[in-house]
Amino acid sequence: MVQTLGINYPAIIVTDIEESLQFYEKLGLRPLYIEPNRDDPDSVVAMLYAGGNDTFVQLVGPRESNSVNIASASPGVGSMQYLSFNISLDQMNNMWDEMSRAGVQGSEQIARGYERIVFLEDPNGVLITLTAWGVEPPSSVPRALILQRAASIRETEGAAYIEDQHVRSAIESVMTDLQKGQ
Repeated sequence: MVQTLGINYPAIIVTDIEESLQFYEKLGLRPLYIEPNRDDPDSVVAMLYAGGNDTFVQLVGPRESNSVNIASASPGVGSMQYLSFNISLDQMNNMWDEMSRAGVQGSEQIARGYERIVFLEDPNGVLITLTAWGVEPPSSVPRALILQRAASIRETEGAAYIEDQHVRSAIESVMTDLQKGQ
């Protein structure tokens, strides 16, 4: 069986590449390059760095606004429901000020289990979530390991959802195991 290493990048079809680049730059993504689309000579692709050493987003859009069929397509079944970006809890707690300065409108912060979420839309109607954990694990510990341990703790307690206390307990458990060399 293949074991993925993480999300390479979601490719988002946009109607206006410049407007979309400006939007994602306001969220802190950094354009790495723009080049012709190998599959459609009338469009371009822009690769953006989203942080975390290997987290990227690709925008696919027309060379000229609204001029290519790929950008006006309605994907339907199998299309992306939303795109989630991880942010720090400090950033989340300062989100309103940062979004106001950047000219971006979004929802209020929503506490949902162990996550804190803000919803917004990009210029093409793609639903974006900015997501922070209510309890941040040490950067040296994979979040997948914390979630796996938190799920086990949740199941043992008979709780329906993973909450902050499960993540907190999972972090303590993993750190104890690491100190013991397990």
